[in-house]
Amino acid sequence: SSGINAEWPLRPGIEYMVLHNLFFCFLLAFCTYTMSGQRHLGPIRNISYLGIWNNRMVIGYRGSGRVYIMEHSSLRQFGDTNWMQQDQKYGNKDCWYAEFPLIPFPAKIRIVGDTLAYSGNHSQRKPAVESWTYVDIGAGGEIIHQNMNNNNR
Repeated sequence: SSGINAEWPLRPGIEYMVLHNLFFCFLLAFCTYTMSGQRHLGPIRNISYLGIWNNRMVIGYRGSGRVYIMEHSSLRQFGDTNWMQQDQKYGNKDCWYAEFPLIPFPAKIRIVGDTLAYSGNHSQRKPAVESWTYVDIGAGGEIIHQNMNNNNR
């Protein structure tokens, strides 16, 4: 039994998509819990695989720089949307979004930060060890397990 009322007005298989999208929305809220207005300051941190959206893997993170997928280091982020368009798509959750092409699922990946060092009013050195997140992704792109490792030194 799927746990959904038999009178549910959707055809079979849609229940999973609805639950998956609700879970995706819940994960988007992850980016809102600290440091309001600080998405661009400091080292890369709070890296989270958010799921699949329009045939793209979506990752949320905070800090100055970018993220990459260790096991697919040649995989490049889509560059066809800016942060305003991404905030409109995924919600302004005070984090950056990285959109990557899909990889074969199921997969176990490590998403690693790449902090951009800069000088100025809020100078930032590159950390000795970057933050990373391990993610076990199921056959449908869903999160099986996720473990964040923030390095704020």
